[in-house]
Amino acid sequence: MKIIPCGFRTRLFSAFSLILAAAALLGPSPASGQSPIQIFLTGGGTTGRSDLTDTNVGRSALAIQKTCGLLGARGGPNLMDPNELELWQRCNELVATADNFNGGTTFGRFLGYTEPNELLAAFQQVNGEEVQALANMAHDASYNQFSIIAARLAALRGATSTSIASVTAYGADLMYGTGGGAAADDTGLPFGSWGWFFRGSYTTGDKDASDPTGFTGEENGFEFDQYGLTIGIDHMSGSSVWGVALSYSSYEVEMTNRSAGAGIQTQVVNEGEIEADSVNGSFFYSYDGQNNVYFSALAGYGAQSFDMARNFIYFGEHATDSTVVKQTRVLTAAPDGDSLSASLTLGRAINRGSWVIDPRIGVTYDRITIDRFAEVDSGNQNVSSSVAAMQLAFDEQEIDSLRATIGIQFSNNVNTSFGSVRPTFSADWYHEFEDDPRVIKAKYALEDVIANGPMPGPFKSGFDDVNCVSCFELRSEAPDSDYFVVGAGIASAFRSGFQAFLMFEALLGYENLDAYSVTLGLRGQF
Repeated sequence: MKIIPCGFRTRLFSAFSLILAAAALLGPSPASGQSPIQIFLTGGGTTGRSDLTDTNVGRSALAIQKTCGLLGARGGPNLMDPNELELWQRCNELVATADNFNGGTTFGRFLGYTEPNELLAAFQQVNGEEVQALANMAHDASYNQFSIIAARLAALRGATSTSIASVTAYGADLMYGTGGGAAADDTGLPFGSWGWFFRGSYTTGDKDASDPTGFTGEENGFEFDQYGLTIGIDHMSGSSVWGVALSYSSYEVEMTNRSAGAGIQTQVVNEGEIEADSVNGSFFYSYDGQNNVYFSALAGYGAQSFDMARNFIYFGEHATDSTVVKQTRVLTAAPDGDSLSASLTLGRAINRGSWVIDPRIGVTYDRITIDRFAEVDSGNQNVSSSVAAMQLAFDEQEIDSLRATIGIQFSNNVNTSFGSVRPTFSADWYHEFEDDPRVIKAKYALEDVIANGPMPGPFKSGFDDVNCVSCFELRSEAPDSDYFVVGAGIASAFRSGFQAFLMFEALLGYENLDAYSVTLGLRGQF
């Protein structure tokens, strides 16, 4: 009979005991049939809070629970793969801490938190809500160009309408006005039937977090800046105008920082940034009919590239051995996306002496697609040798928007020795028909690696399988159905045919979002 050395038997017994202890912690509670995180989220133990299982934090936390339990079944603290072990250690800390709030044991890796918000903040670090801003940025870029084309068509009509095209700041639209010029037709065009236009814009604003005092809201807060540049060329023939345009937009987003807890549990939540570059091309057509009634149509395609960096930070101290936990990671990603957009506008320019009144109605549709992507984990920056295992993978996103607008703009022409000056005032109401919250599917990227390995177990690759272990959903706020944009500006048309305008806009009535814009435009004919 083969004799097992005493030291080996001791180590084997210790390892077996750890696995049993981990399984006891991570499994369902015998009394309630719920896991520690489920009890914590439903207000059990000492939390005294309402049910949070159907929130972004709650759904991602339950995915942590499920993932951790199955990694424990694969070996827990004795996992041979360093990536699997790293993920198990992190999720085990969070599950153990939830169990402590429930009045359970302080086994193993309990983080020593005393306030439930500290654990909720740690859960939020895991779930990657920051990616929700990507769809908004791609959406904004397509409308930046449409806004500029609409301004050009208005100038050719000798009116000051803006059509329905717009540039937006993360879910809301800003209408951009224009200065007027002299209307022209094929006979006696003073500067030729071809025209060019250039436009630069700057938009800034901020969005409040859905839950400004806690960590259970749908979306994070952030501040943003957007810079846009468009050039285009068009041709006038009789009552029709057609043309093409190319635009470039750059976006910068900084996530709002918040703190949870005190002392060693202090953690900065949401700190991170997103940058995006977008190139859009458009074709447009406009027809001016009788009684100054006009119709215009635009169609465009855009390509976007994103650079995202979000912080993964939580601190703590293991209750059993006073081990200090300092997790500081940077998770980066560089996904791509594209957009298809189209709009139709019907309006009329009404002349009342030196005033032009321009009522219009329109409809716009766009589809935004963001490719499937996975993050890259920097590893814990507080240790010299760290394993990258906390990165998330996100499924492809498709976002549809269908909006109607009703607006009116007033402008007054003042003749001068060098040409004309036209002050402009506008107000527009938007209605969004696609006002359901967006849904983004996410999971630990490591699950795909395990699923494609020699011992996949229950882990599955992709996002469609109902048995996906670590999959969870991120849901955005529902877009506002109705909001307004007001603007004021001034334009000049010179006798040489050169035109310029400056416009300021503000967004009104959009919940949790403020946005302001300034636009400078130049136009000419040849």
